[in-house]
Amino acid sequence: MARNPLWIAQRHGQDWNDAESIAAIEWMVAQTPPAEWQSRLDRVRQTFFAARDRWAAGDRIALFDPSDLIAWYVFQGAAYATATERGNWVEHEAFRIAPVFRRLGQLLPDLRKVAGVEQRVATLMRGGRSTPDNGIYELLVAGAYARRGWRHVTFVPEQPGVARTPDLDVRRGRSRWAVECKRVGQSEYSGLERDRAELMSGLAHAVCEQAAASLDIKIAYLDELSRIDEAYLANHVAAFLDGGPPHWKDAFGEGFLAHIDRAQIDAVLRHDDVYFGSSRMIELLIGDYHMAVDYDVRGDWEPGAERPFHATTLGRVSVVSWLSVSDEAARRKARHFRSMVSGAASQLPGDCPGVVHVGYETTGGNSVDGRRHGLNLAQIATFQPGASRLQWVYGNYMTPEHSVDRNESAALSETTAIYPVRGRRNTEPLPNHMLFMDEDGDPGYHWHR
Repeated sequence: MARNPLWIAQRHGQDWNDAESIAAIEWMVAQTPPAEWQSRLDRVRQTFFAARDRWAAGDRIALFDPSDLIAWYVFQGAAYATATERGNWVEHEAFRIAPVFRRLGQLLPDLRKVAGVEQRVATLMRGGRSTPDNGIYELLVAGAYARRGWRHVTFVPEQPGVARTPDLDVRRGRSRWAVECKRVGQSEYSGLERDRAELMSGLAHAVCEQAAASLDIKIAYLDELSRIDEAYLANHVAAFLDGGPPHWKDAFGEGFLAHIDRAQIDAVLRHDDVYFGSSRMIELLIGDYHMAVDYDVRGDWEPGAERPFHATTLGRVSVVSWLSVSDEAARRKARHFRSMVSGAASQLPGDCPGVVHVGYETTGGNSVDGRRHGLNLAQIATFQPGASRLQWVYGNYMTPEHSVDRNESAALSETTAIYPVRGRRNTEPLPNHMLFMDEDGDPGYHWHR
């Protein structure tokens, strides 16, 4: 049945607390000296409150200091989980943070049994301030082993400058595995691709602004973005506004253009504010929202007096929905996957079988698909593990969602891809496992609250 996006946000039932998220936060914070943590939290609050006031005045400055990103994560995790802190919730940041703390809370009884976990959390909270995703991913993987019957799970002490070591040693009966975790950040190629797409979208938005036009702009790039003229999309928008066709397809891309029907967004704004640029706003403006698409929303809007991230009125607005479907771009990303596995394999010892977990947080056009699975599988089929005894590679693709459901506060979809290494002799240590769900079986589980 088709969704009806014409709903108003609830004004009641917002006083709930998420005990599991709160337990995880308290456990992690406890690994930091109290005075030090309070000082860092105070700085996060001061930076955020000052920035929020500037947003209310129309100045879109940074909301946090990236040099202490883990403190910002904890601040937003608490804003999701605690009724008294909910006024500090920032949807476009917290949508990807909330599922992590809730899952860590669910895993907490198992994580407490992992040897060396407190030291690893202390390192995350104090030494990994600007790159917390790596340490968080290691905790999720450790929890998966401890929860699925591996009775002895140990964080291997790091020896920087002395020896290369795996992250985990896991044992059950006579079975022993070395486990290395790699949390994938954006590759240089993907970063350049996204920067190019944002530049091209920005030029298209500028044409709309100059013409005082509100447009729905959809584009699938068929070639690498670096090979496409930066004014490509803007030129098609200008031609459409001058009476040109609403659809085109050439060697560089396929696009669709339409004037935005404001009926739905205006109907909701008469009664409610809408978070600017959110999945909710996109759905109201162009009729749908898809996780596998990247979006760029620009326009004129007035922030709410008490909720400066929400639009209380909306003027001219344009939406660019874009995908990169270039075969060469996909191959380049697969080569980055192989290089990550190669680096991880070098951490594994040669005296026991090894497994590598590669964690992707996928959003928009970076979401995993069949083509990416196939290319990654081909890369691993010819991979040489060197001196290690690497047997299996797991690709954990985690997709936090900008939910458009009235009764859903956070959501995450997850896929586990399994890549066997040539010459393997051991069965999988975690067959069909998930990191955010306890169920085993077919990949593609969905978590929500």
